[in-house]
Amino acid sequence: MAVSKEILDLIPEGCKVNWNEKQQRFYVYKSIYYYSKEHKRSREQRTQIGTIVNGVFTYAKSYLLKQQIKDLKQEVKASTADVVNKTSEILSDEIVDPRQAAKVQYPLAYVYLVALLSSLSGQTSCVQIADYWSNHRAALETVFEDFPKQDISHDTVRRLLMLIDPEQFQSFYGRLVEPLLHKFTSRIVAVDGQAVKASRRGGERAGKYILIFYDTENGIALGQKLIGNKENEITHAASMVEGLDLAGCIVTADALTTQEKFASALIQRKADYCLAVKQNHKSLFYDIQLSFVDRTETRTMEIEKVELGHGRIETRKISVLPGSCLPAALLKKWIGLDEGTIIKATTESVNKTTGEISSLDRYYISSLNFLNTHIAEQCARAVRRHWGIENDLHYVLDVNFYQDRTQCKNANYLQNRVLLNKWALGMIRKLQKEEETETGKEARSVKRIMAKLQSPTAALQALTTLINKFHSP
Repeated sequence: MAVSKEILDLIPEGCKVNWNEKQQRFYVYKSIYYYSKEHKRSREQRTQIGTIVNGVFTYAKSYLLKQQIKDLKQEVKASTADVVNKTSEILSDEIVDPRQAAKVQYPLAYVYLVALLSSLSGQTSCVQIADYWSNHRAALETVFEDFPKQDISHDTVRRLLMLIDPEQFQSFYGRLVEPLLHKFTSRIVAVDGQAVKASRRGGERAGKYILIFYDTENGIALGQKLIGNKENEITHAASMVEGLDLAGCIVTADALTTQEKFASALIQRKADYCLAVKQNHKSLFYDIQLSFVDRTETRTMEIEKVELGHGRIETRKISVLPGSCLPAALLKKWIGLDEGTIIKATTESVNKTTGEISSLDRYYISSLNFLNTHIAEQCARAVRRHWGIENDLHYVLDVNFYQDRTQCKNANYLQNRVLLNKWALGMIRKLQKEEETETGKEARSVKRIMAKLQSPTAALQALTTLINKFHSP
């Protein structure tokens, strides 16, 4: 059937028409010609665009759906590229590449961006990052402009992780996670150290030790510091406070970190403290004990919890007294304690099988004002949440990221490697909270999310979602 000029004016540019006598309509399509190795000749592939019935052109639903999918992919790609560029800018601002520019074969931005993506699936060793680069290079080339065409060796990845100053890498880390922190009041920040046992060298009793400030509410590590062989966390905890935004937080620590200088540094940064006290501070420890023996009128709160998984019944009791109960000489040493609180935490456990009862008393000092309406609840929360750094951070890093098995001698490599683990875990924790908010159900486990993020596409989409939501201008 001859096609009139009026019909031709209806169809999109580059399309052809075909008359269907049976259905009395024109089919509008596009043709693509390609060479078929099977048939050894050129073949035509048609894509239906729409139809013309009674002089009216209508797009095919299948074509419109394909166009929507194509546009969506373009939007996702543009958004991903924006996130990649933003991350690259932060990296270039915080990290100085000491290599000679003319001899650089693998740009630092690409190596670290691939390391970040790889870490989201728990792959943070040099071999794993190099394999990730090789296995997903085709996908990475579509996202990163001028991505290197050759694979990278694990030795090169290791050299680059050793090359960068850990303080610069920590600044880069801080810029990435800072917008993810929900800064509500009374956040519990736990301070504790973690040893990497496999890093132990001959003659050392334990592996290298890293001091960590961990935001238990957001599930994100705020900072870390490598402790030297002849040092301990006492000398570094106070200095780390100066570089962190802890205003409005309650900082908890074990007895080793309970030091006057550390408490003073926290108060100066407008944070409160809740510090464990043991016999390393004998005078303070015994005076707190005597205070609870002498004073019977305390503000208390009891919590009973049945833990079927551990075969015991636990009763936890928190008793609080004003810090002014202590001698004036001690109050002068511990800033904030004169208006603060001393705490006695009693845990009674009943073995459900044997009926055996055990009891443990622990003591704390806190700058939390004793006159606060819910002071007992605040103290109980601070004491309990401190264990989040062990259960939610140290344990998960060792089990899911195999951090305890990290064998290394170079201090720079170790610090950058374990910080990479903490960044990945922080992102996964944030994804879990977003999933719980959207679905109203308990989020998937860390391992299940890591399995999903093995694909660079999935990892980039997750990263894009978080950065676009929280890294707003």
